[in-house]
Amino acid sequence: MTDQAASLRQLARPHTGALPPMFALTGARRSGVSSLCAGLAAAAALAGQRPLLLDHQNGQTLSRLAGVPASATLGGLRVSRGGLTDLMVASRHDVTLVNLAASPDERSRLSERIWQRLGSEFSALEKDCGVTLIDAPDPALDPVPLLIADNLVLVITPQPEAIMRGYACMKRLATDFGRRRFNVLVNRVHGQDEAHAAFGRLSSVAGDYLGVSMRWVGFVPEDAAVRKSEALRRPVVEAFPGSEAALAFAQLAAMLPLWHAPDSGHTRTSYLEQLHETGKALAVPTER
Repeated sequence: MTDQAASLRQLARPHTGALPPMFALTGARRSGVSSLCAGLAAAAALAGQRPLLLDHQNGQTLSRLAGVPASATLGGLRVSRGGLTDLMVASRHDVTLVNLAASPDERSRLSERIWQRLGSEFSALEKDCGVTLIDAPDPALDPVPLLIADNLVLVITPQPEAIMRGYACMKRLATDFGRRRFNVLVNRVHGQDEAHAAFGRLSSVAGDYLGVSMRWVGFVPEDAAVRKSEALRRPVVEAFPGSEAALAFAQLAAMLPLWHAPDSGHTRTSYLEQLHETGKALAVPTER
């Protein structure tokens, strides 16, 4: 397995802010975003990084991939009941998973009282973690998690459709919401050459039309061990630690905090506070 971290070590600088670096992963449907989130989180946990994993997708996919029981979702919380413990579960590998799945409309119906309670509880949890990973929803359906994350990781596969859908996602975030920096991670490839070729096709299109900054951060190979580990409901880094995919996850997780290069230089507040406030701001009609 090629050491993917070598080319980044010369440039990387560790994060020194009050809150841990935050990475939101997004990409075309069936590009394996949830699988990558779970794999990176497990590898980061085994490396002692204390990852916080935030699930914004419906269906409890991350809980299955992490091998933990399903929890309540943010959208399912009642106005006067429920707290962070209802949404949270920890894996035996020390991954903390918080299920924030909710549509913008469901979030808007939660009372200010419950937002205050959740925000206070979440803030303490957030500060105690080393890195935050977000399984973000499609920005066409709910852009808020991708707007407030420090760093964006666009996931593509070598298939032309996945590259074009990745481009469409990038275009929406750049054109409509001013995001300019994108880390690109290529999934399910048969080697570094194929991964670089996929990145090259994306960058040639985006570079001509979007004016964004794209950074190659690595790849995860196509590996039957990933499918086997998902069937076992165990992270591939635990179930098949010698597999190519497990080695890739370990290398990428080691470099993950060093990818930190947010669009904005502003000090950010707690994620749940930003989720609530940004959602309210986007819901206000634009004056003509």
